[in-house]
Amino acid sequence: MRCAILLACAVGFAPAALADPLTFADAVARAGADAPIVAARRAAVTSALRSITPAGQLPDPELSLGLQNAPVSGPNQFSLSKDFMTMESIGVAQDVPNKAKRQARTAVATADAGVAEGALDVEKLNARVAAARAWIGLYYAAEKERALTALAQELDLLTRSTTTDLASGAAAADAALAARMEAASIANRLADVTAEKAAAQAELERWIGSMGGETPGPQAPTFVFDPLRLHQNVERHPTLILAGAEVDRAQADLGLARAGSQSDWGWQVMYQRRDPIFGDMVSLGVHFSLPLFQSTRQTPTTDAKRADVQRAEAERDAALREHHAHLATMLANYDAARERLERMRQTEVPLARQRVDLARNGQAAGTLTLSSVITAREAALEVDLSTIAQEEKMTLLGAMITLEFVEVQS
Repeated sequence: MRCAILLACAVGFAPAALADPLTFADAVARAGADAPIVAARRAAVTSALRSITPAGQLPDPELSLGLQNAPVSGPNQFSLSKDFMTMESIGVAQDVPNKAKRQARTAVATADAGVAEGALDVEKLNARVAAARAWIGLYYAAEKERALTALAQELDLLTRSTTTDLASGAAAADAALAARMEAASIANRLADVTAEKAAAQAELERWIGSMGGETPGPQAPTFVFDPLRLHQNVERHPTLILAGAEVDRAQADLGLARAGSQSDWGWQVMYQRRDPIFGDMVSLGVHFSLPLFQSTRQTPTTDAKRADVQRAEAERDAALREHHAHLATMLANYDAARERLERMRQTEVPLARQRVDLARNGQAAGTLTLSSVITAREAALEVDLSTIAQEEKMTLLGAMITLEFVEVQS
């Protein structure tokens, strides 16, 4: 029975234990494909594309039914058959907007689809960036948790080994108390890191769905950049592509406004049935719109749309400059973070390790106290946590640069 229970437990925990790690690339790809906001924007693109064909079509024809000259007084009052002038009619009418207006409407619908596609790419980028931030936060929270856990285990051994000194009131009692106080401090920091991990996982699952037994790994991504190539890619940024689509839509709206200064027309056919002795009749008609007052109607609208084009172009140019500056700032920050991380790994981390070794050797030789070991180990922990934080900063900057200016959204 005991073996059966153990086997069942092993089978139950196997999926989580054997689950592949969730790599950075997988998390980013899942967010860009499956995030709910991306699905919403994808539906908006479908809607916009399907609206293009109807935009340039003629309006629906109109059917009219009528009754003319029905008497309401006199000897033939309310009769539909006694007065020879009474007629029943049926007709069809069709409005025909001018060709330029129909073409402009198609252009506007096409531009709307371009804006929707641009918005989709922007949301894909936003989802990928958010997932990247969450993945990196979760990965490095786990790294900090490992560093804190290692020190907590060391302090636990120290507090156990100094329990006799604390109870007997020996000279090492102060060190024993210091070890316990430091252990309590590490426990508090571990609780904070646990909460940080939970928040990062919740944010990641917001973009990629439930992670199940997956954990971020097996290692953090690395990035290599060509600054010249990056600046050449700036105009391919989804935000700038969307800004260009906004310009196209403003120009399409201007074309539609200009088409409003041209005349529209329409036709109508009417069949009229009268008393058989007089015979039935057919009426034909054509009507035209007369844009005679353009100075107070069409021209102001056209001027407004022209100003809107200028607004969209200026916003696109401003966004282009902003992204060049943003890229330059991120590259500078990335280089600074990388150089600082290299100095920490080559200088600060080894020195902190040497200090811990010297303190332990001194304690073994009886020249240093346990408090010195605790102090040196605490300083080494701070260096480790600072190194992890610096690596997280560099990785995050590299991810943002890569997602925004290296990879082409699709």
